[in-house]
Amino acid sequence: MLIKKIVCEIDAANAEAFAKAQSQWGALSHVNGFIKQAGGWRKTIDGPLIAEIISVWENRAAYDHFMENEHDSIYDGNEQKAVIHSIEVTLYEEDELFDDLLHNPDIQYERDWTVLKT
Repeated sequence: MLIKKIVCEIDAANAEAFAKAQSQWGALSHVNGFIKQAGGWRKTIDGPLIAEIISVWENRAAYDHFMENEHDSIYDGNEQKAVIHSIEVTLYEEDELFDDLLHNPDIQYERDWTVLKT
């Protein structure tokens, strides 16, 4: 199993545009090797908004194939790049981190950001 953690800093003025773009990742549901994605806003006191998204893949090979062949068409198509101030991506191959990452009490999960394998 491979877990991808994406942390994005968003200016408050772009929060709605980011959320709308994030809800357009439904195409993931048809990608071979994809398992689940969920995310939401991290609770912060003042400062920029922080979005955190966790995606789960069957293995590294499936994830790498997606990144090489499908990621950019989704990312470029929803125009999300234009509203992200900064982005940090971390990959984990340790299954024990899954529950901690996906059930973080500091994240207010957004239903529209969740994508499940169909």
